[in-house]
Amino acid sequence: MLETDKIFCYTVIVLLLHEMKGDVMEKLSFKTKVDYGIGAVGKSLSCSLSSGNFLYYCVNVLRLNKTFLMPLFFVVRIWDGITDLLMGTIIDNTRSRLGKFRPWILLGAVTNAIVVIGMFWWPGLRGAGLMIYITFFFLMFDLTYTMVDVGYWSMIPALTLDTRERDQISAAPRIIGSVAGSISAFFFQIINALGGEEVNKGFFRYALITSAFFILTAVYSGITVKERVAAPPQKKDEKYTLSQAFRILINNKQALVVVLIMVLFNLANNLTNDTMIYYFKFVVGEGHTVNILNKIALNNIDQYSYFKLVIGGAQFIGLAGFSFFSKRFGRNRLYISSMVMPIAGYLLMNVVRGISPGTYLPFLAAGFLSNSGYGSMSVMQSVMLADSVDHGEYETGSRNEGIIFSALTFLNKIAAAFSSVIILIGFSIAKFGGEDAVSATLGAQKAISFLMFKLPPIILLLTLIVYLSGFRLKPDYMKAVTDELQRRRTERLAALSE
Repeated sequence: MLETDKIFCYTVIVLLLHEMKGDVMEKLSFKTKVDYGIGAVGKSLSCSLSSGNFLYYCVNVLRLNKTFLMPLFFVVRIWDGITDLLMGTIIDNTRSRLGKFRPWILLGAVTNAIVVIGMFWWPGLRGAGLMIYITFFFLMFDLTYTMVDVGYWSMIPALTLDTRERDQISAAPRIIGSVAGSISAFFFQIINALGGEEVNKGFFRYALITSAFFILTAVYSGITVKERVAAPPQKKDEKYTLSQAFRILINNKQALVVVLIMVLFNLANNLTNDTMIYYFKFVVGEGHTVNILNKIALNNIDQYSYFKLVIGGAQFIGLAGFSFFSKRFGRNRLYISSMVMPIAGYLLMNVVRGISPGTYLPFLAAGFLSNSGYGSMSVMQSVMLADSVDHGEYETGSRNEGIIFSALTFLNKIAAAFSSVIILIGFSIAKFGGEDAVSATLGAQKAISFLMFKLPPIILLLTLIVYLSGFRLKPDYMKAVTDELQRRRTERLAALSE
């Protein structure tokens, strides 16, 4: 080899090693974590409106029939889950100057913001025309949201291999997003302020606001945060297909365990969140007022708002404390306690409701206990999937962030689909006409209470069983995996100098 060639090769290897050090060993700056987390602000607001409150909008504002909504929510969510996997495949095939993830974050944010505005703009249609309109925009919402959601979350394992850093970068968007999302505690007050008696206009104006935030925050995060962990070399003409994506996901047994854990977790959480407004409106009752320390009089909607604030604060503590408690007690203990705490909180809710149905503060405390565990579990799902990406590369030599993390958004939508269907079935069995109801029978009240805080702990107990019996990506094992992956990267870089 000529001397100039040697100098060139040594220069390349030094630069690559330096880049690798930045990717793997150098800590992520605080600014990078915040910049990444900012991307969740508008995303959180949009998702809360278009997923969490869309069922209420369809039932109570548009007065759409439950027999239409039940198959719509289920079929669209299942279809959207498939498109998530397709999006993950597209991301893993993406090679651009902006990397694999950022092009889809940027494109998805802009197109989804436009669709959300369309979802909550009522064109004056009724009957079949309104059903077609809602179906179209519901399909388009999931399709466009998939771009940004899969792109955003699948970027986590490409930011760092370090477990401590991964805990923090996984928590950052949820912490920042939860702060921004705390305004949802006063969602109905905001809708009333924006629309007055014309509730549909309140929803539309709120959609305009959330869409603007979505574009601004996603663009900022997409520009400022870059992927740092390079994937193993891929042949120029090698492309992943949808069938290959299914095989990659199915063959990664630990990813499948994580998927099942998170489907169950999200199902339990969604059941509570989606029935909460019905609980305070129809079970607590519009005429029910409580006094807090003989100073603050709260009606049922005020109780709903304060309950949302308290559980939001509890989730924030679980999110913010995830990295600290993980380091202090170990991931395994934290994971288990994060599943046990919600179960204990739900049991306490049932005890309080059984002993003293009219009390508020003990019920509030039980909600705080359950949701502090939910906060930790929401970070847990991203960390688990990021570890399963490393595990997949360790076993197969292929790194598939997009495909594996598409399972995260897929499972969220599967859980949302089952939650919506279970709620609608429960309402139908109890003969509770949510779209026209001004009151609820005793049977309907029992059904709402069962869906909100009696069924979820049963589901969470199944979640705990799945974790204890199937999950094996524990800290010692993952340390060996990441050490081996770093060794392979070093060998690939060294081979370039030969």
